[in-house]
Amino acid sequence: MSAHAKSMILKAQDDLDIAQKHLNDEKQHDLVGYNLAQACEKFLKALCEMRGLEYPHDEEGHDLDALMQVLEENNFSAISSHADVIELTPYNSPNAHVRADERLDMEEYFGYVENLKKLVGEQLRVLL
Repeated sequence: MSAHAKSMILKAQDDLDIAQKHLNDEKQHDLVGYNLAQACEKFLKALCEMRGLEYPHDEEGHDLDALMQVLEENNFSAISSHADVIELTPYNSPNAHVRADERLDMEEYFGYVENLKKLVGEQLRVLL
């Protein structure tokens, strides 16, 4: 595994830890969403790195759907069961502000990100 992939996984865990710390604080909803989206982005990019896949490095590189598509198009079918994380894309900007009537249930999405993390761990074991 590349040092870059390992670094992304560690940073994704940091994002997940921040999200968990503020998960029950409604005032921090956008912060939690941002950190969950960042964790997803880093986990997806780490999966691409582990599989030797090129992924977008421009603005599209922050689009969780685009990152999922890279993996799906390269026959990593296991990622399809984690498609719920795509809905975090609107939060994936430090300036994101999601209207109250469009907010996601952060506890639910925290679970989705935890499941994505488990997939990354499984792939690490396969590679080692």
